Amino acid sequence: MFAGKTFVAMLGAGAAFIAIGIAASIYANIPVAVPLNGTIKPGLADELSPDMNVGNTASMQVKDSTFNIQVKDPDGSLVLAKQGISNFAYDLTASKAGEYKITIQNTGNQDVQITGTAQTKSSPLELSGSLMLAVTGIIVIGLGMRFRGH
Repeated sequence: MFAGKTFVAMLGAGAAFIAIGIAASIYANIPVAVPLNGTIKPGLADELSPDMNVGNTASMQVKDSTFNIQVKDPDGSLVLAKQGISNFAYDLTASKAGEYKITIQNTGNQDVQITGTAQTKSSPLELSGSLMLAVTGIIVIGLGMRFRGH
């Protein structure tokens, strides 16, 4: 009786692990909009690095102090560079898949305000974790099979 309940419990848990792992793996490759909101203190810099697919977009506004901004594509090629500006709005559409680098250096004496959104994918580490969860489900089902028929 105990073995039968253990078998069913482990089969259910393993199936749940597999389902959650597969769903999380799929989600890890779908770009989602994330906020780019933040503040940069005078003399400091910030780097935003959305991982984008071709056609994904990033929209940002930067204002309130003097700053330099630079946008590089996944190959490291310069897409845009502006220096000594105090008000900036930009819409980026990814022409290449990969991680874009947006560097903002506050050169003024007030805080720089950043607002906007970018479509970005999760990290490869999240995909690895999701796949490990699915594998764990397979292992749990395999262990549960030892209780079948006892």
